[in-house]
This record gives sequence, C-alpha cells and structure tokens, in this order.
Amino acid sequence: MPKADVDLGYAIGLKPEEAIRYFESKGYVIGFNWHDVEARTHATEFTVAGVLKQDILTDIHGALQAHLENGGTLRDFERQLTPTLIRKGWLADKARLIADEDGVLEGKQLTPRRLRTIFETNMQAAYGAGRYEEQMANAEFRPVWERVAVMDLRTRPRHAALNGFTARYDDPVWQFMYPPDGYHCRCRIRARSLAEAERLGIVLKSWEQDIVTVQQAWGPNDTREVQALRFNGELYTPDAGFGHNPGQGWLSSLGQRLMDQSVTAPPRTAALAISETLSDPAVLSSVSDDVRRWVDAVSVRGKTRGDLKRVGGVSPDLLNRLEERGIRQPVTLSIHESDVRQAPGPMWSELPALLASDGDVWLDGDNLVWTMVADQGTRAVRAVPAADGWRLSLVNGGDVIRPQDIADAVLLRPKP
Repeated sequence: MPKADVDLGYAIGLKPEEAIRYFESKGYVIGFNWHDVEARTHATEFTVAGVLKQDILTDIHGALQAHLENGGTLRDFERQLTPTLIRKGWLADKARLIADEDGVLEGKQLTPRRLRTIFETNMQAAYGAGRYEEQMANAEFRPVWERVAVMDLRTRPRHAALNGFTARYDDPVWQFMYPPDGYHCRCRIRARSLAEAERLGIVLKSWEQDIVTVQQAWGPNDTREVQALRFNGELYTPDAGFGHNPGQGWLSSLGQRLMDQSVTAPPRTAALAISETLSDPAVLSSVSDDVRRWVDAVSVRGKTRGDLKRVGGVSPDLLNRLEERGIRQPVTLSIHESDVRQAPGPMWSELPALLASDGDVWLDGDNLVWTMVADQGTRAVRAVPAADGWRLSLVNGGDVIRPQDIADAVLLRPKP
C-alpha cells in the first residue's frame, strides 16, 4: 500500500530514474516503462502549466469582476488581492506578492492541499495511461475489463456502485469512463480472459445503447454536453473536466481539459492559454491524433450521441480584430458529431493543425471562415457563433470552394 509520507519537494528535484525508485520505495507501483513517458514530460508539464495559468487568471478575473460589481474600486481590490489568492488556495498563508527584479513573484506557492490534489490527479492519470497501454496490448488474450474500486471509507458512493462493472475492452463506455475519471479517483481496471469471465459467471453486454448525452454544470453559471452511462437506474458522469480516457493520449486529455475550461474563462486568457499550449509540437500532435480517433469512431458508430470535440481556439491576434468590430464570444473552436456524419472526410482530422497555422481568416456576416490553399485548390472551414464558442463546419462539404461560397466575406486577418 502506498505510504502517505511522500515528500513532493524532494521528488520533484530528482532525475527520472531516481524519482521512480523513490516512489516505488513509498509503495507506488510503476507499471509501465518510464522511459516512454520521459519523452513526453516536457509537453505534459507545458500543458499542465497552461491549465494552471488559465485557472489562476480566471479566478483573479472572477474575483475582480465580483468586487467591482459590488461597488469596490480597483485600488481596494489590489489591497485585497493577496487574501483573495490565499482563500482560493493559490498562495500559502503569509505569502507576499512582491516581484523581484525579473518580475517573478516572491512567496508564490500552491497550498499543500491544492498541490496534493494536482499531484494525485496527474499521478493517477499517468498510472491509468500506463495500464491502458498494457491492457490494450494484451486485449486479444484478456478482452474483458472490470472496473475495481478501493472500497474503503474514502471511496465515493458513485464510484463504489461501479465496483465490478464489466465491459469488453472495445466498448465505447471506456472512452469516457476509464479511470481515473474524477478528482481523488483511485479506481482501476482489471483485465480478464474470456475463460476466466465465464468461470466467474460474468455476462458481457454492449453498453452503447445506455450511453446518453446530458448537460453537466460547468463553472458557476454554465453547462456543457457530456457523455453519461445509464446504470442501475441512475446516470453516471465523470467529474467536470474529466471524461477523457487518459490512456488514449494523456497529452490530448490535458489539451481537451484546457480547451473545455476555456469556454468559461475570460476570452483573452483563454486565447493566450490555447495558443501557447498548442504551439508545442508534441501537444498539437497528440491533440490531432485524439481528434482523428474521435472522427474515425464517429464515422462508424451506429448510434448518434450528440457529442463534440474541441480542436483549438481563436488566436489572440484574431480576438483583437473581432473585438474591434464589437464581436465578443468565447474563443473555443469545436466540431460536433452531427456535422462530421453529415460531411465525412479527412479534413476534420486535420483541423487542429490547420487552425493553428497562419492562414487567411475571413468575416462572413457573424461567421468566421478559415481558408487553406492546397495542391488541389482552396478549402475552407466555417465557424458559427455558439454558446460555448464557435461551431465548425466544412464549407462545400470539404471540397474545393467555389467563388460564391465566400463572395460576401471580408478579409479579417491575412496570412503573414
């Protein structure tokens, strides 16, 4: 059993192989090759930093907005900023907001509780990713997956209710319910052979018909569509911000989480966070791979679920040009299942990279249009304003566009 006396400050300063030995000495079992993970470390840290940066700026922005709406002044808020950050858990008590000569804040540190939450969440997700890779590699011989909860006093009732839940490894339920699927989730997956499952009396069924789309609270005043499972008369949904299988690309899961959070973040904060994070080639590649898998799954699934996938965000430069024209909108760019099914094609999978590149962007009424010139001709993507940002569709079904497709559009941002 893992011990509780893990010194995070000590472990963070160790080399990878030394850190692995340290965690193993504390009872943590590393079930995957850490060398494979080390190559992704920089990109993962880069993405986690983007998520945290957006979180803290969103907290400050929300606190400032509430303060001004209650009649306070900006100067009052500046004096109260440190207590606000302490209360939010971003600063340890008695920390000072004093900048050094490089502009770095002295005394800044996460509180132990928030640090442990971040550590446990990322550690469990890394374990989940490693287990998923191993179990997928052995799925031919052990195709039956069983969800196992710890079943102690700390186990949440909703997670305890899923203890023993069983499905085939390729059941779509694992796309959003492979643990960890919540904060402090300690559940895991046990893989069994068909013979073992038969001996134990396990009856397999497809859960695809029990997967539904529901609205989940997202922030204080917003909701979003997520996948839920009808199970034993109740609906089970992962915690907000989860619902992405960590094994199907931990980096892409972080990227999706950052883009999900960008829906309710201040637009400028969100635009910077998405732009900076997707500028890392490893992150962009992982997000693109995740979108490609999702598009392939949507194209062959029998039942419509109404889900969506985040593929990027409006850049800070483009946001400036929109605001100059009085257009204020969440910056997240998303593709929806119904649009992919209506106009299938390879261009959907290429959108994260295409949108992150410096192409021409047009304003067509209230819509944005990205044009991309290829050997076969010019293709375009249209973005329509939506409650959670911008909903994307392929102009002319992804074929080469005709002059009339963007005849009334105005060039908003030319290609550099």
